Amino acid sequence: MSPQGLARIRAREAYVAKVYDDGVGNSTVGYGHMLRPGESFPGGLTDAQAQELFAKDVERIVSPVLDRIKVPLTQNQVDAIGSFVFNVGPGNFTRSILPKLNLGNHQGVLASMFKFITGRNQRTGERVTLRGLLKRRQEEIALYKQGSGLALLLPGEDWSRSARRLLANGMQFLRAESACLFDSCRRSRSPS
Repeated sequence: MSPQGLARIRAREAYVAKVYDDGVGNSTVGYGHMLRPGESFPGGLTDAQAQELFAKDVERIVSPVLDRIKVPLTQNQVDAIGSFVFNVGPGNFTRSILPKLNLGNHQGVLASMFKFITGRNQRTGERVTLRGLLKRRQEEIALYKQGSGLALLLPGEDWSRSARRLLANGMQFLRAESACLFDSCRRSRSPS
């Protein structure tokens, strides 16, 4: 990941010096660090300590997943994927995104990323669209597409009910155009 990509994640996570509940029962501190068994920060963390812990988290959580990607990506795509993995975890990425990505299905990647915009309402247990996650996914998707030639997406049947509801409520998407991102597919196309 680039320094700019890491800075984006830190800005999204925001520095919190004291341990807090992340809203779904995880004790968290610093820049989105979920406490691991045996960890305790009774006095909180300085920003420098939080940044050091963040760097270790990225190395432990994000880097191994990035190593499993078999297709070439732009730096923006790597940074977008890194932010996504840091937020939703490597398991969700490996199950939902990685197979599509390694097939070169970039539009499928974006559609799958956009499904991760819900959380559980603590009072009712119902899954609801969270504005913070929606905004984060929009930013990650925009970064992923930046400079890649990918068009905006038109939600289809494989999109979550939340994504289709957002479309119905006025969120605008453009028709997806097929994109050739790599020289190998550009060379294989016949001239038109």
